[in-house]
Amino acid sequence: MSRAAALRICAIFACLMLCAGAASAEPARIRAATKLLSRPATSASTVTALKAGAAADIFERKGFWAHVRSGGKTGWLKLSSLSLGSGGSASQVAALASGRTGSKNVVSASGGRGLDAADLARAKPDDAAVAALARQAVSEAAAEKFARAGKLKTRRIAYLRASASQRVRP
Repeated sequence: MSRAAALRICAIFACLMLCAGAASAEPARIRAATKLLSRPATSASTVTALKAGAAADIFERKGFWAHVRSGGKTGWLKLSSLSLGSGGSASQVAALASGRTGSKNVVSASGGRGLDAADLARAKPDDAAVAALARQAVSEAAAEKFARAGKLKTRRIAYLRASASQRVRP
């Protein structure tokens, strides 16, 4: 095979890959005015502001984040800021799945979709975060005092006691 023929085949393959990526974009709408971010983090810089109802195409998901294209700009949004699909049969299926029927029934759910085996394999325990969480624990007496001060209704819930080997040490 000549070099020119090999280059033509590579160019055709590259075009097919680009078209496949565009075809696999998932349509969505922006639920409320929000900022399009440069990376999947709340601390990321703002690419642009997006208006509620603006069209967007999702071409990648990463945990609770979506890599989108909207208004000619590309960036990241939280999945919860998007309405997926275009309505019609999708909303009817959602109504069936939720047990809700009729109009004006909005059902929203968040999940950890988008994590794959590689993400889980790279995950590392955050001992400092677990220790910080353990420091937030309060006694039953302190919880009851807080409830009384806030005039909250007290509900008795048995605490699970951790064995000595399960306790987190700061």
